[in-house]
Amino acid sequence: LPTPISAFPQEDLTTSQIAGGPDLITQVPNMTFTKTNFSSYSVQIRGIGTQAISATTDPAVAVAFNNTPFIRNRFYEQEFYDLERVEVLRGPQGTLYGRNATAGVVNIISAKPRFQYEAKASADLSNYNSSRIEGMVNIPLVEDAVALRLAGAMTKRDGYATNQLTVNPIHGRDVWSTRLSVGLAPTDAIDVNLIWEHCEEDD
Repeated sequence: LPTPISAFPQEDLTTSQIAGGPDLITQVPNMTFTKTNFSSYSVQIRGIGTQAISATTDPAVAVAFNNTPFIRNRFYEQEFYDLERVEVLRGPQGTLYGRNATAGVVNIISAKPRFQYEAKASADLSNYNSSRIEGMVNIPLVEDAVALRLAGAMTKRDGYATNQLTVNPIHGRDVWSTRLSVGLAPTDAIDVNLIWEHCEEDD
């Protein structure tokens, strides 16, 4: 049977201002997203999801990075930058993604190193002193054999609510992410991508 899927290349993500996981609900039919006061969150597709707030509760919607499922992840804080595409597969996906894909899968596909020079940078400014900067540089190290790709993003925003006890703004963001990718293609039969990613948030 055909699988209902919504796919967004990086150009569409930028045009639609989809900068992170929760923003997908504006573009994907039958998808909702809720965040608790703790580290848990709930993604629902077609009304199916996990409502329990527990570190030991398995999600009903799997989150995968380059087709590798992550049971413990930070999808709410996830920054979308330098991606090939984001896929949202609706319906049970247990055959390829395991038992935690009852309702569907969100698959984040990163942009791979290419054997040519590339660079890109962008900046967004908005209210609440919000700023977002992202960039990428791609460098071929050995012709048609080894390439390096470095990408990163930073988001800062003041809080949009006030703690009435301390009279300080809350719900601000201060997050930065980096990704280093090395592509190896020593022969026509071998294609290897080594990826290191780091995300840090202070809110």
